[in-house]
Amino acid sequence: MARPLTAEPDWPRCGRVTLKPFAYGLSAEEWRGFWESFRDPEIAEWNGNRPLRMPLWLFKRVVLGEIKRGERLGFVVLDERGDWLGTLELYDLKAREATLGIILGRKDRWGQGYGREAVRALLDYAFDVLGLDRVKLRTFAFNQRARRAFAAAGFREVGEEELSGGKRDVLMEARKEDRDAPCGGG
Repeated sequence: MARPLTAEPDWPRCGRVTLKPFAYGLSAEEWRGFWESFRDPEIAEWNGNRPLRMPLWLFKRVVLGEIKRGERLGFVVLDERGDWLGTLELYDLKAREATLGIILGRKDRWGQGYGREAVRALLDYAFDVLGLDRVKLRTFAFNQRARRAFAAAGFREVGEEELSGGKRDVLMEARKEDRDAPCGGG
């Protein structure tokens, strides 16, 4: 359902995407979309996991506990109308670096550049607000769509890692000193 976007001025933005910090709370619709993304077999496979089986109430408790402990810095990804698209997070937070994770649960929006815009907004926030020097990630080597999207958002491939079952991960990073101009919110 389309509704006016009431974003705070300090929320990260890029193009059509706004990142709403979890600290502002999640609506029932946002929690449900977040939870259902982890339950979706296709999305779970792209993330190297099994579909989530825990109930929504327990999922909320686990996520909120991780945030409270400072293990993750999470954002809801909103489109130009303020509708939920997915979630984006920084984890393994260290003094000058963190690891990025993203799930766009709205499959009808895949391949339209929303993920790239969300990642660019997060990189601006990581470098300019948090003062990080490096953001890293890993993705399956066979996931060409993700690799292209991450590269378009400012990441470069820095290595590979062999996984069990003959699969490989590609290791990618974005460095503050290497980035193009910030997205600029617009």
